[in-house]
Amino acid sequence: MKNLSLVSLIVLGAICTTKAQKISADKLPVAVKTAFEKAYPDAKQTKWDKEKNDFEASFKNQKEDLSVVFDAKGNILETEKDIPLEKLPANVQKALKGKKISETAIIIKGGKTFYEAEVGGKDLLFDSNGNPVK
Repeated sequence: MKNLSLVSLIVLGAICTTKAQKISADKLPVAVKTAFEKAYPDAKQTKWDKEKNDFEASFKNQKEDLSVVFDAKGNILETEKDIPLEKLPANVQKALKGKKISETAIIIKGGKTFYEAEVGGKDLLFDSNGNPVK
């Protein structure tokens, strides 16, 4: 029983440390704060999360919902923007035909563009040809 409790405690600790943690803007590295303010001077309702060494801003910018991930040096690693279903490429829409979709987004990461759709509480990722991406 003690071994089971110890294992449970270790697993719970690992789960808690790998999830994003809320962080206030005044705790951000200067490079991240500066890069964000320069790239998105009109950002409103900004919320920050920290996951490992990366920082994610979720905010509204000119009526669009955006999420941007920065490394500690202020480099943009990923951007995500909510888009309407009809803005997905035709091949992605075809791959999702018949599914109940609650949200859709365009993601740019590593110079590549992906499309995300939330289906049944899970995020499905596709390339522009409608091929699933893991």
